[in-house]
Amino acid sequence: MSRAAKPWPTECPICGNPLSIGPLQLPGDAACPKCAHVLWFSVRSDGGITVADVISGKIATNQDIVRTSQAFISRGNPPLVILNLSGVQLVSSSFIAGLIALNKRMRDAQGRLVLCDLTPVVRETLAGAKLDRILSIAETESDAVAALLAPPST
Repeated sequence: MSRAAKPWPTECPICGNPLSIGPLQLPGDAACPKCAHVLWFSVRSDGGITVADVISGKIATNQDIVRTSQAFISRGNPPLVILNLSGVQLVSSSFIAGLIALNKRMRDAQGRLVLCDLTPVVRETLAGAKLDRILSIAETESDAVAALLAPPST
């Protein structure tokens, strides 16, 4: 199964500023010139669900998670978010900590977060840390949409 490369965002997913990113910048190394958000994902909407296509396994800081979660929360009430990780080959401990923090912020806002399209290495990493017990994980993006549209389990 081949993984399609995710397109660069054309606007900042946090502040909406139009972006012009040069081809020599690596994912996770480019930042929005207006708000300084590290561009680790692009965002799109799918029927009231925010889909974030992660383009690198790098999250800048805790402040970035706060801004990201605020942006997701402002897009929906309650926020329904899918993180498509098909473009991520490896995850760092700071990325995993960011996922946990983002998941908590979504729950605190009465929202839901589902991860999907994990590579085998990323899936094994999360399972090995027993994070598959606290993070919602779906095989495909369509499975993630179905999970978010289903009533939440209590």
